[in-house]
Amino acid sequence: MKTIALIIVALSIVLAVDATLESCDSKVYCQGMLLDVVQQSHIFPDSKSFVDLIQIHSSEVTLRNFEELMKQTGDKPSNDELKEFVENNFVDEGELDDWTPPDFKSNPSILKQIDDVAVREFARSLIKIWPVLGKKMKASVLDKPDQHSLIPVPNGFIVPGGRFKEIYYWDSYWIIEGLLISEMEETAKGMLENFISLVEKYGFIPNGCRVYYLNRSQPPLLSLMVGLYIEATRDIEWLGKNVKTLESELNWWLNNRTVTVEKDGVKYQLAHYAVQSNTPRPESYREDIMTCKEHPEKFQIYECYTDLKSGAESGWDFSSRWLFAKDGSLSMDLIDINTRRNIPADLNAFLYRCFHSLSKFHKILNQDEQSAKWAQYAAEWKEAITRVLYNEEDGVWYDYDLKLGKHRKFFFASNLTPLWAGAFNEEDRQKVGGRAAEYLMKQGINDFRGGVPSSMYPSGQQWDYPNAWSPYQNLCTIGLHKSNNETAQELAKELAHKWVNSNVKAFHENKVMFEKYNAAQAGQFGGGGKIKQTFYLAGRMLPHVYYNLPRSHDH
Repeated sequence: MKTIALIIVALSIVLAVDATLESCDSKVYCQGMLLDVVQQSHIFPDSKSFVDLIQIHSSEVTLRNFEELMKQTGDKPSNDELKEFVENNFVDEGELDDWTPPDFKSNPSILKQIDDVAVREFARSLIKIWPVLGKKMKASVLDKPDQHSLIPVPNGFIVPGGRFKEIYYWDSYWIIEGLLISEMEETAKGMLENFISLVEKYGFIPNGCRVYYLNRSQPPLLSLMVGLYIEATRDIEWLGKNVKTLESELNWWLNNRTVTVEKDGVKYQLAHYAVQSNTPRPESYREDIMTCKEHPEKFQIYECYTDLKSGAESGWDFSSRWLFAKDGSLSMDLIDINTRRNIPADLNAFLYRCFHSLSKFHKILNQDEQSAKWAQYAAEWKEAITRVLYNEEDGVWYDYDLKLGKHRKFFFASNLTPLWAGAFNEEDRQKVGGRAAEYLMKQGINDFRGGVPSSMYPSGQQWDYPNAWSPYQNLCTIGLHKSNNETAQELAKELAHKWVNSNVKAFHENKVMFEKYNAAQAGQFGGGGKIKQTFYLAGRMLPHVYYNLPRSHDH
């Protein structure tokens, strides 16, 4: 019996090593020989180009045509033959219609509040971008769901721009804030209803509205988006209809992305990014294979794919935050990615604030039992964030290394996210704000002319030094400002002015917005990643312009 048991265990290990969990069910866009052969041929410089194409025929016909190609070429088609196959079976147009939001205003009241001429004209230029980024799905596409990779949604939407032609989850938090600042409540509501439809269909919100993203989510900000909308409109009836869906999404995170962390003999629940699919990302297929192929064991290659997808789920794709050298320090090599090992300060801050918001929503709706339930989750998460992630010595929150059981004591812009979220005892507000400001100044962050860098580590990844990204400028400056600490508020004002001035300078000189900027040089674009410049996310910038006004701002 013992021998049989050992054989069963051995077989289970072999099967586990060989088992693959695909990105989605599509044999064209997510898995299978067609995807592998086309993407590894490198006939597209950007792997995303292929999986965004529309099939001319049904998937069944496309796959049959590919099988015929492989038969005719002895399973070794040339690149020219593959290009001909793609041209005969796919097209690169027809998914989306341009869409001007019906509530678009070219001259919202925010413009009248800006005294600085250069900043006002910059803001005006940003607002003009909304119709450029507005898209709606074609009815003809919706009628043939297996012939494209888009996930259908009911309403028009705003896209980031550049190569990103679909909705993205966490980008949309700042898009919605920008829409509301632009007095476009109906468009914001439509965006929210798109996300709600995704939760109702899949139980969670995918990274973006493509089937190849169905293996992962992104930072969970839906409840906070709803909070922005309710604050602007007081649409309580709409909230009542949709609050259960907000609960469903947060339950998905609780059920799928949490781990137990023990510190000082006490066990806490916290979240990490932990995708379960273990194959290359379809939209970065060849790139992922090239990254992971040096691992000596097959199971290590699978683990590498999983951690790449988990890093993409974080929104920080990629950063030394997820790269672990053998001693646990930061690595510069993407092959060292181990995203799941990291308990991120920002993810848990987002969840804390979502729990707090959901409790507030139920209170508004006179649903006291549910309000108390989510208030309890918020209290537990605040305690865990304080006990596990807060560093008393440095006065800031760090990511936590699950393997070594200690803080990753490196600067990342995400370190201040719990300050923004209010994940601390209220009576300590001014104290923690002052300590956070002191930490930033010790790191020399106030000396940068182009914004708060994502890290101080020049790994070459796009979420590392010297790159500065809009979301974390917003989170850092608003967190410092809301602390009510005088030093922190002065630093917040300084950081906000530098960031806006750098963006204005870059826009004046280049007539475009950049996806990311160089923290070391005002007005210079950042590097790394897929895009170096684009007309990018009016929503990500407008909150900063709004904050720069001579008034308080508590979003």
